[in-house]
Amino acid sequence: MAKQKPLGMRIGETVFCAGYLLFAVVAGIIFLLARSGAHPGYASMCAAMTLLLGAGDAFHLVPRILANVHGETNDPAEQKRRAFWLGLGNLVSSITMTIFYLLLFEAMLRVPGAAETERIGQNFVRVLLAALAVIRVVLCLFPQNNWFSREGNPMWGIIRNVPFVAMGIVTVLYLLIWYQEWQLALLVALSFACYMGVVLYAHEKPMMGMLMIPKTICYICLIANLLGRL
Repeated sequence: MAKQKPLGMRIGETVFCAGYLLFAVVAGIIFLLARSGAHPGYASMCAAMTLLLGAGDAFHLVPRILANVHGETNDPAEQKRRAFWLGLGNLVSSITMTIFYLLLFEAMLRVPGAAETERIGQNFVRVLLAALAVIRVVLCLFPQNNWFSREGNPMWGIIRNVPFVAMGIVTVLYLLIWYQEWQLALLVALSFACYMGVVLYAHEKPMMGMLMIPKTICYICLIANLLGRL
């Protein structure tokens, strides 16, 4: 028999997920409206990355919200259907999260108040991030990931995240060395630490999945930080 989550946990998770998605939509709209301001390139890049992040996360958060609303089921057909949509959502969000960091890099090149001159290694970092992103997306598309089964494939969960973690390390170093953006660098580092905690340990210890909450909070704080620069 499928184990039911406590009602309080289901309500809390649903409210948090819905609030996060609403925040992403509102922030994205604000960035879009700001394109007519003094920094249209920065606003456009931030709008694209924020709306992409929210749309990608919606693919796996909406099925979770619906599962929380309806509760667990013992119907094999329904379990299979839910596993498919959750798996598809995780696949889509894995790809959009990867593209998010490419757009974040481009947004930082256009941040208001930044020097107009090209930073040392800028093009090299751009190419490196793009190459790592392509590798990550290709690995995500391998059938060995078992996206559409509840068990998944823990080993492939690690494999496909190696280039993603490399993207995170490059992003953090770039933020620190060329921008001295300690707060943004810390938020990116913490989000990756929480995410990898889930990847490495949630399969055997499901409660580790709760690390997705501080990970999401890091994204909210990061986007709020960028909003404050408009």
